[in-house]
This record gives sequence, structure tokens and C-alpha cells, in this order.
Amino acid sequence: MKAKMPQYEYINMDSGWCQTYDEYGRWTYCKNLFPHGLRSLSDYLASNGHKLGIYILPGIRKDAAEDSSIMIKGTQHPIGDIVKNKRDGNGFLGTTYMPDDDQDTLAQLYYDSLGELFAEWGISFVKIDGCGPGGGDALRPNQSPDNRKCIAMMKKAFEKHNIWMELSWYLDASLADEWATLGNGARIFIDIESYSKRSMTSSLRVFQRITQAANWADTGAVGSHRGFYIDLDVVTVGMTVDGKCIDGLDNDDVRLSYITFWAITSSIFCLGADPRCIPDKYLAWFNHPDMLTIHQSGIMARPIQSGNAWTNRRQIWWKTLPDGRVAVGLFNTSVFMFMLGKSYDLKFTMSEVGLKQAIIKDVWTGESLGKSSSHYTVILRPGQCKLLLLTPCHDNVVLV
Repeated sequence: MKAKMPQYEYINMDSGWCQTYDEYGRWTYCKNLFPHGLRSLSDYLASNGHKLGIYILPGIRKDAAEDSSIMIKGTQHPIGDIVKNKRDGNGFLGTTYMPDDDQDTLAQLYYDSLGELFAEWGISFVKIDGCGPGGGDALRPNQSPDNRKCIAMMKKAFEKHNIWMELSWYLDASLADEWATLGNGARIFIDIESYSKRSMTSSLRVFQRITQAANWADTGAVGSHRGFYIDLDVVTVGMTVDGKCIDGLDNDDVRLSYITFWAITSSIFCLGADPRCIPDKYLAWFNHPDMLTIHQSGIMARPIQSGNAWTNRRQIWWKTLPDGRVAVGLFNTSVFMFMLGKSYDLKFTMSEVGLKQAIIKDVWTGESLGKSSSHYTVILRPGQCKLLLLTPCHDNVVLV
């Protein structure tokens, strides 16, 4: 992993790592999968420069709460006593109970013990799924109950141990400022997986995220200044099984746009494929130094004009990097359920990205595109993108 993806930090496990609870009602690992425990695994990953992450749900596990022998660690209080109202704790109904409103002290003790356990295992990243209000999809929104109070307790417990806390899924952008106090990142839309037996996602599902990201761009809550980032979901580019690419994307134009939009928005960047099986061409994209610089700036780009990718097929997003350069991503979002659309010309002026004059570089080709004091224009195929770096300059002086 380190050899293939030297700049990538976390290795996260989804829900299959856990099937039961320990003597204090806390999530615990499958002994058959991890006979030496998670501490052994996290220590092994740390020796290679990686950190371990896991996935859990908000609330108290239903099976643990209904086991009368389970006490909250350090107390004589049955864990079931703090969930007598048996309210669903997350969007996956019937899996957890939300702590009762008059049981904050004991609930916090439970979550504190969970944070201590994860720290003992060497966990550095926790994805909290089923958060609300939110969840669901466009046809059935807000499937998750409002569990912000519960999430706040988890945040208090985990931040003591410097554990990154990721919130999921399809969270409401109107609450962005509050989400930024409750986590380090938030999923902002439905799963990118198409749940097909033949492919992971589709071009349409990728470009849908542009419209959703636009809802968060001007909230002021996203970026390194708050330690909070959007999560556009997993990047499946180049996912290969038995020598066959199954990412479901139409072509390399779309694949490059996929990576580019995640980079320009500084989205959580999580790969959904075994790096050992990703073709070298795509590994080079994932490791491209300028792309990583743009991504790791921690600054979310914002769109010029409308960020709705369906009513405005000419999407142009930009941000100023800490060193004063400007990154601009241009995208032709003319993609549909079963086909690609048509080519478009895209154009922006220097003033629209806060500059008077700049030297323009094409990030993906490395080509210098010269100097401009007026505008940049390009014709893009459906699904194609351009990622540019603009270095401010005067007539004979480059500003660095």
C-alpha cells in the first residue's frame, strides 16, 4: 500500500469488522477475522505509516441494550436503563437505540468508554453512519432521526483521543455550521455505488455530486479553517477485479473528471479499490503531485455562476491556494443515464478568479498554456475536464 499510494494515510474497514458487543455493550471485532485483535493490526499498519479506521452507528446497540447482564463500564447501571424509550438511534432502523433525553450523564460515560476502547486498539478514524437529520435519497429524504445530541457525545469522547470523526450520510447543508462542530467530515449525498452486480458506479452518479457540493460551497463551514470537509464518497476509478475494470465509468475523460472534482473541492478522498489491482495509469493520477497539492490545501472551491450541473452544463470551480496560485477546474457535465451528451465551450475571465494576469498550466498534461490578462476558453467533450494552475504575474514578473 505504501509503495503504491505513498501519500495516503488511512486504511478503513466498513461494517463487516464487527458483529457483536463486549462485556460493556461496546462494539467489538470479529474474533475469527482478527484473532490477534485490532491493536495488533493497527500496530502493523503504523509500522508502514498508516492509520486504522472503522465504521459504527450512532446510538446504543439494540442487542446490547436488550441484554440485562450488560453494565456501563465503571458503573452498576445496566445499559438498557439509558434507552428505555427505545427510540431508533440512526437511519438503519432497528439497529441501535438513542439514549433517553434524561440520561446524558450515563450516556456520556458509555461513549467515553467506547472512545477509550478505540484508543486502546489504535483507531484513528471512525465513520459514523446513519446520522441525522438527513439520510435517505432524493425520493425518500430524511430517513435518519435527529441524533445530533448523541453525535455530540461521541465527538466529545473521540476527540480526547485525536480520533477523526466522519459523519454520514446525505446530511443537510442548511446545518453545515453545526455539522462542522460535530465532526471532521460529512457525506453530502447518497451512495455513489450503483449496487449493480457488474459495475461499481456510473458517470451520472459521479456528476450528480457537483450539484450537491454547490449547496455547501458558500456555507463558510467547509475547509481547513474549521477542520471540516465534505465527503463526496468513495473514488472507484480503476477498480479492477480478475483483470477487468468494473468501475462502471464511460471513459477516461469521466475518470479524470471524477478525481479532479474531488481534488478541487478538497473532499475526503477514499479509494474503493485494492491499489495492487489498479492499473498504473490511474495510480499515477491518484499520486499526481499537483493534484495532491490542490487537494491537500484543504480549501473548498466554489463555482462561477450556478453550481447546478444539470441546468448549467459548463461547470467552472476555483479556489486560491495558500501560496497565492489559483486552481481552476472546468467540467462538461453533459452526461445522462445511458449515454454521453455533447461538447461545450467553457470560458472564464481572470477577474472571475480574483486575478489580473496569470501564467496558466494544465495540471494533467503539465503543459504551459501561456500568459493571459483577459480570459481562458476551451472546448470540452461530454464528461471531460481541465484542471489548471494559475500563477499570478505582472508583465515581466511572476508573483510567488
